Amino acid sequence: MKLDWNKIVCNAITVLVASVFVGAAAQLWSGVQTIDSRIESNLVEIKATQDVLSAQIDRANGRLAEILPLILIDDTFDKPQKGAKNLIDERVQEQIQKQSRP
Repeated sequence: MKLDWNKIVCNAITVLVASVFVGAAAQLWSGVQTIDSRIESNLVEIKATQDVLSAQIDRANGRLAEILPLILIDDTFDKPQKGAKNLIDERVQEQIQKQSRP
């Protein structure tokens, strides 16, 4: 029985190359999953901060609407009709729609 060393070596190299590609794909997938979880946790923190700050901005706008007419006689500052959170949500939706258009 004669061994065909050429075929054995070629098959071994093929298996090695395939293993490297599968390992690289697994590492890439792991990295993508890690980034996705980081983004998701950051979005939760950003939304919580937005909730807190938008209420404070609404209160500040209300106070400005009360104070400015007392300081400046012809001041035209009007309290916004919508709250800061609603305005932010509208801007986000506009950005999403702009990105989804070709």
